[in-house]
Amino acid sequence: MKRGLVLVVLLILVVCIIVFEPFRGAPPNPEVKANGKDVPTVQGSYCWDSLLRSQCGDKVYRDGLDMAKEQKPVNVSSGSIVRVELSGNPEQVKLTQWHEQKKKSRVVLKDDQFNAPTEPGLYAYELNSRWKQGDGQFGFLLKVQ
Repeated sequence: MKRGLVLVVLLILVVCIIVFEPFRGAPPNPEVKANGKDVPTVQGSYCWDSLLRSQCGDKVYRDGLDMAKEQKPVNVSSGSIVRVELSGNPEQVKLTQWHEQKKKSRVVLKDDQFNAPTEPGLYAYELNSRWKQGDGQFGFLLKVQ
């Protein structure tokens, strides 16, 4: 009986840690999907306060193109829907698009999604998000065909 009670308490503790993530040391990574494919992201600079520690990680990038340059782009169709999901209820989300010719423009997310550009080419995206616990920067690449 005592062993069963200990196991139940440990199980509840593990579930609470997973659900509430009080010990997370960095902002949650976004889940980006395009054409049903996962789009890999790169984490940029961030600051994060958790239950036991606070930390910042500074990465040096000139722009969104520089941040995502090492990533392999995901091929998407012109105008296809790209879904960007962030856990933890961010208070602010800003998405910037960078084109191969270094043109940048703001992208509006509506219901956590946007449409890929209609013009073919390589596009880098810089996602800046702010939560109550801190902020984070992420990048990803799409190749529109």
